[in-house]
Amino acid sequence: MSPIDSKTYNLLFDQVKNGNQCAFTKLFDLYWQSMFTAAKAIVMDESVAKDIVQDIWLNLWQKRKKLDIENFEGYIFKSVNYGCFKFLRDNKFNTAQSKAIASLQFTVASEVENKHNLEDTQLVIETALTALPPRCQQIFRLSRFQAVSNDEIAVQLGISKRSVENQMSIALKFIKQNLLTAQSFLLGLSIFFT
Repeated sequence: MSPIDSKTYNLLFDQVKNGNQCAFTKLFDLYWQSMFTAAKAIVMDESVAKDIVQDIWLNLWQKRKKLDIENFEGYIFKSVNYGCFKFLRDNKFNTAQSKAIASLQFTVASEVENKHNLEDTQLVIETALTALPPRCQQIFRLSRFQAVSNDEIAVQLGISKRSVENQMSIALKFIKQNLLTAQSFLLGLSIFFT
């Protein structure tokens, strides 16, 4: 990593938000190699790792005005983890990855690790939600995030209580599948960083 501090990275990103391509290039030059190395260690494929990192930078540029990033370095490396997770979720593990995951031993996590795991879990849930149909998302958010009862949701949306229950069942099943996939990915990820 570069000797400049995190405040400098955040200031550079503030310039990127205003469309400064030089600041974007500077951040890219500072981080691309370490992001690529991290992605390659996870997916074990140089071409895929390059694609993942390239997509992160492309999305960063395209969404720069909407992003509110407090810790730029943390954000981009979390993006690498997420990009790798998406790739591994959508593709089968290779033999080496499967063996590495199978050989893991569980340990007690520290408070910091628990907080990180909670943030990762929230990210997986939010990502899974965005893949669901809008009505299903809306019902899940009302039920789980706003604590609205199934009866109240049915009245509010003008649908039957049974429809609400069916949509909740679909959402919960889909989120559970994504959480299980993410758990496998995170276990595999820990091999490369320990």
